Amino acid sequence: MTPQQVVGLGIRLLAVWIAIRGIGIFFMNATAFRAMDMADKALNTSLLTAWWIAVALLLWLFPMWIAHKLIPRTRFENTLNIQPKEIARVGCCLLGLWFLTNHLGTMIWFLFKGALTPGTSSVVRSFTPEERLQFFGLSIQMAVALFLTFGSARFATLALRGPKPPEVEGEGAK
Repeated sequence: MTPQQVVGLGIRLLAVWIAIRGIGIFFMNATAFRAMDMADKALNTSLLTAWWIAVALLLWLFPMWIAHKLIPRTRFENTLNIQPKEIARVGCCLLGLWFLTNHLGTMIWFLFKGALTPGTSSVVRSFTPEERLQFFGLSIQMAVALFLTFGSARFATLALRGPKPPEVEGEGAK
């Protein structure tokens, strides 16, 4: 891998982080606006979320263009001796672990709150509608974090997929 390819992979990981974080913040803001009787602000939250999803999409689709702007072009012989799939898996695992550390405390708080509420109903039924929405958004973020951590091989294959190199004439006739 060239230094630019490593940075390109980091840019794709950043795109995933921005998308997940943007969606999570959307759920938190929607809940907060409802709690404050400011549901009219939901459109602003939706527009900001769409903006960040668009940024994440651009980062995902053009990682090498951005990487070449950040790191000057080098010759292809200037490579790092790291297998691309392995570094992608490591980055994906680290990103997933980071998400887990960011959201695990809140998830534990929700579970304790639900478990300490008296009654025979389920934990989720003890939450207010706003808390249910927050819990739903948090559950999605935790699921993605677990996928990034434990499904890093599948993500690495997806992140490194790119256009196939053109065949050199005469090589196919071997």
